[in-house]
Amino acid sequence: MNAQLIQELEALGGEILPASLRDCDEIIIDQPSYTARIALWGGHLVSFIPAGQPDLLFQSTNEGAQTRFGRRHFGVPVCWPWFGANAEDEDFPAHGLARYFRWELVEVGRFKNGDAKIVIRLASEDHPLIEEMWPHAFELRQVFRFGEGFSVNFSAANLSEASMPVSEALHTYFKVGSQEQAQVVGLDGVTYIDKFNEGKEFQQSGSVSPCDTLDRVYVNAPNSIELVDPVLSRKLIIETEGSESTVLWNPGEALAKLRTDLEDHEYQEFVCVETANALVNRYTIKPGDMHQLRVSVKAEALDA
Repeated sequence: MNAQLIQELEALGGEILPASLRDCDEIIIDQPSYTARIALWGGHLVSFIPAGQPDLLFQSTNEGAQTRFGRRHFGVPVCWPWFGANAEDEDFPAHGLARYFRWELVEVGRFKNGDAKIVIRLASEDHPLIEEMWPHAFELRQVFRFGEGFSVNFSAANLSEASMPVSEALHTYFKVGSQEQAQVVGLDGVTYIDKFNEGKEFQQSGSVSPCDTLDRVYVNAPNSIELVDPVLSRKLIIETEGSESTVLWNPGEALAKLRTDLEDHEYQEFVCVETANALVNRYTIKPGDMHQLRVSVKAEALDA
């Protein structure tokens, strides 16, 4: 890795933890007000812990089946360039290919207000296996911003000569004290597609609670919602840009017991609130164009 980047990371209070996940490095940033971890395998934020608080993000302890595309559930995985199963080849990994390759650290610094800045990159030209699964040349970048909370700015550039169809998500696993008591606020009146109910359409009434046995795609969703957690006495304020869909996911007890990639009890500890463009909100990127998807998260204490 570039020595200059290492020096800049150390000046930021960071370090590289070698071979921590799939024989790839992790980036650790330890500041008085927070600790953050980024996995270069899959290129995603693993953990963000504000000082004196539990982690904002959930991490499964079960690595699941050790297959070519085996996965764990934690942090903010990137689902790109397809969301869900691949429509053309069932042997391709669910939720795209971005989270199954090693990303590269390309920039370290600070924003004008002092927030830490980490930039990582994944380019199709660097991985021959990508060409077997996806015919379009591309470059992906993620800009992580850490301060009072965190943000992930994901960008995808189409470097090919044909339009590139995309469905995507920043598949964020939020840590909660209890999925039964957690509430998602801000989706009242929004139409959703219930994948646990034969893909039928419904309209949300009020807040979503309990956050249990959910697989819903809220289409044309608002860009600001809250995850209220009375057990951990906090609410997470989630703001997005470039996203038309919000996906809520929690497998519930029965399905969790059937999975090999979650411990039986772990469904109780998270709610996925995904920043997405899925189903009717999928889109195309024209040759030479770029699309950005951003999520920003901060925690506030609940009033006593």
